[in-house]
Amino acid sequence: MASATGSWQAAGSQAGPPLPIAPERQLLVRVAATTARWNFRLWGFGEAIALRGLITAGDVLDDPTYYGYVLGLMRGWLGRGVARTNEDHVAPGRELLAIWERERDPAMLEAARALAALNAGFTPGAATGARCHRPDTPGWRHQIWVDCMDIDGPFLSRLAIATGEDHYFDQAADELLGYARALQDDSGGLFRHGHEHYAGRNGAYWARGNGWALMGLIETLEVLPRTHPAHDELRDRLASLVAELTARQDSTGLFHTILTDQRSYLETTLAAMIAATLPVAIACGLIDRAYATVASRARAAVMRHVDESGALGLVSDATPVGEPHVYATRPFGIFPWGQGPLLLMLARSAK
Repeated sequence: MASATGSWQAAGSQAGPPLPIAPERQLLVRVAATTARWNFRLWGFGEAIALRGLITAGDVLDDPTYYGYVLGLMRGWLGRGVARTNEDHVAPGRELLAIWERERDPAMLEAARALAALNAGFTPGAATGARCHRPDTPGWRHQIWVDCMDIDGPFLSRLAIATGEDHYFDQAADELLGYARALQDDSGGLFRHGHEHYAGRNGAYWARGNGWALMGLIETLEVLPRTHPAHDELRDRLASLVAELTARQDSTGLFHTILTDQRSYLETTLAAMIAATLPVAIACGLIDRAYATVASRARAAVMRHVDESGALGLVSDATPVGEPHVYATRPFGIFPWGQGPLLLMLARSAK
């Protein structure tokens, strides 16, 4: 789904650690500072991953500035009221739980439960059981988007751990499987951008969309018990996706924004997502170690497009489901859905 584009603003504090640090850590400081200048909407699609990146970067840098920044945003959200409207289906539930783990504020855990209840209340809009998140919006009430795969499964599976209630594992698996069955190609591993109740699968094999599917699968399987009935199917779907993405990687290490159309421009976000998460999948034994070369090539390609300010280039604007020309004509800019994966890529390798 397309997110309403926010804007960049001066962050309250961007200072890095006072002592000299290694060049890659200096880059991490600059990337975090640039990311924190985004005017977070509370919330838009693609914002959650930037918060996750800021928390992770702050931990690696031993700099509390970014955790404090995210904590402030979360408290503002709680003050406004969580799960008041369907718009909160894009809210950063996983990041809320990361904050709760440190603060142990009961209101945060209750807010996470409310977010899970909002999700459970949506009506399935596909034969696979995938839930439509905007039934209140004409034109979207029967539509699902691949972007949601990075939101629901990872959040709900971590809520199961936080509460000790296994039914959240079931909810996470049902959500992820419903979306995967609706969106993933029957004869291959790639995902379509969307699915509509009457039209079926729609949109292109969008690179960033496949990145959202990849991250959602990996970061759910990372914590989903291997004995869970959905585990093996989700792992098989991940394996098919990774194999197909490997075949589609350009010689530069990047990916075309429409994965099946080499005439469409090269874009960086899928490469950053791969570089950030394939090593996690390898470490968890979810995919073969041979895929480390795919992640390495993606990382090298991404690094060539990070400027001195810490901004990732060749990141396409928010992208609605549409015909191929819609994807091929989106302008580039600096966005949280590019900065977040970049932060995770850098921070995880710097640990």
